[in-house]
Amino acid sequence: MPPGDRLLIGSGRLLVAQPDGAPRPGPLSPWALLIRDGLIAWVGSPDDAPAVGEVDDLGSALVTPGLIDAHTHPIFAGDRSDEAAARLAGTPYSGGGIMRTVAATRAASDAQLLDLTAGRLAAALGSGTTTIECKSGYGLAPAEELRQLAIIGRAAQRVGIRVVRTFLGAHAVGPEAASPGEYVASVVDEMLPEAARHAEFCDVFCDEGFFDLQSTEGILTTARSLGLGLRLHAEQLARTGATELGVRLGAASVDHLERLDAAGVAALAQSRTVATLLPGPALAMGGPLPPARELLAAGARVALATDANAGTWGSYSMPMAIGLGATLLGMGVDAAVRSATFGAAQALQLDEVCGTLRAGLAADIVAWDAEHEGAFALRMGDVRPARIWMAGIEASR
Repeated sequence: MPPGDRLLIGSGRLLVAQPDGAPRPGPLSPWALLIRDGLIAWVGSPDDAPAVGEVDDLGSALVTPGLIDAHTHPIFAGDRSDEAAARLAGTPYSGGGIMRTVAATRAASDAQLLDLTAGRLAAALGSGTTTIECKSGYGLAPAEELRQLAIIGRAAQRVGIRVVRTFLGAHAVGPEAASPGEYVASVVDEMLPEAARHAEFCDVFCDEGFFDLQSTEGILTTARSLGLGLRLHAEQLARTGATELGVRLGAASVDHLERLDAAGVAALAQSRTVATLLPGPALAMGGPLPPARELLAAGARVALATDANAGTWGSYSMPMAIGLGATLLGMGVDAAVRSATFGAAQALQLDEVCGTLRAGLAADIVAWDAEHEGAFALRMGDVRPARIWMAGIEASR
C-alpha cells in the first residue's frame, strides 16, 4: 500500500516535463513535491509547501519523472552476440537471426524465461525506468505467443515495474507456416482473439522482407476491433509507407523510422501518432539515422526507447538512449529527456498516468547521481539513479 503523505524537497533541478500545450518553464530550483496515496499531490516552491510530518531532502540531485522505455523485446532465451561481432567484422551473417532466437526461446522452460525476463526488467528499473513496454514475438505460434505474454506479466509483478504488454506475433513468419498468407491468417484468427485478453497493444514488423502493407493493415484492423492499441515497426529497412498506414489507422506509435523521408515527417507532424526513435540499434546497424531534428522541427510527437532485444541492441539503459538521442540524433538534452518521459508516455497512451511531474499523476520519480541533465550526454549511459520511487513507493536497488 502507498505510504502516507511525504514531502520531497531539493536545492537542485526538478525537470517537470510539461505536457503538450502547457508552458515549458525551466527546471524548478529549489523545489518541493508532495506525494499522497501514490500520486503527486502538489509541486512548487518549498516556501509554499504544505506542512507534513515526513520530509525527504534530496539536496542538489537532479530529479526527473521516472523514465519510460516505449519499445523493448525482453522475453527470449539464447545468445546472438556472435552476430554482433560478425556485423562489425563486415561479414554477412546467416545464422538464423530472429528464427535462431525463436528456437532457443521455445526450448526454454517457463521458469527459465521468467528468470531471464525478470532480470532484464530489474536492469531497466535499476537504470531509472519505471514504465516499460514489453513485446512478445519470439514464439511465432499461438501457444508460444500467449506463454510469453503471461510470463511478461509475472516478471513485472516480481520486479515491481509498470509494464505495458504488446502482442508481436507478426514479428516474422512462423517456421511451421506453409506461406506468409497462412501465417497471417493464424495471427488474425488464432492468436489475436486470445492475445487481446493479455495485452494492451498489437505491433507488426511492417518492412521489406517481413510483413507488407496489406497484411499489416489486416492484422492491425482486427487488433483494433478487439480493443487493442496499435503500433508498427516502420521504415527501418526500407521506405514502405508504413508510417502513413500507421497514421491512417490511428496507431499510437510508429517505431524505428531510419528510412523516413520528408513526406513521412509531414504525415506524423499532422497526426497524433508518436515517432518512437531507437538510436541504439540504428547505431549498431551502421545505416541511416532517424530524422529526429526534422521531426521535432515539424512539431511531431517524439519518443525515445532502447529497443533492447536479442539480436541488435542488448542494453536496457534509458540514460544511454537519452545520451544517444541528444548527441547522435542531434536532439539536444532537453528534447531527449522529454522524449524519454512525456513523449514516451504519449507513445504508450499513458500521458494521463505518468511521464510528467504534475498533480494527479503517478509519483514515479528518479533522483540521479548528477546535478544537471547535461550529464546524460556527457556521461553517456553512466548516469545512475540515486533513488527511485514507483507510484510513491521507493524501490529497493
